[in-house]
Amino acid sequence: MVKITRVGMSEKVDRLLSKDMLDRESRKSLAHFLERIEMAVFTANREVIHQRIPQLNQESFLKLATRVAELRADYLAQALAVANNTGRPNANAIAELRSVREAYEELLKAFEAMERAIERGYADIAN
Repeated sequence: MVKITRVGMSEKVDRLLSKDMLDRESRKSLAHFLERIEMAVFTANREVIHQRIPQLNQESFLKLATRVAELRADYLAQALAVANNTGRPNANAIAELRSVREAYEELLKAFEAMERAIERGYADIAN
């Protein structure tokens, strides 16, 4: 079976084609088509990211990593503060904990996206 997925998307759309549904030439054409699409997606990502983030370098990437670490520490400290109080946490304490967690998780996702972009060659880390 040939599994077709959208390249570069977090959600995969599967359409299963059995070998019986495609002859050898059709499978070969499909494979070439998918390679061209993958290359087009790569080129688009590389061009757009280079244009939008020309200052990406080791220093800026490490600043992002450090900020993620700071927000993680904020979240953990806030959780410990809630845990140190007795009884049920009030709505304000829970809202603040949620807010700190959301900030941490959002920046973490951004960091992971940046890391993935670098690993895939969409962005270069300048010295």
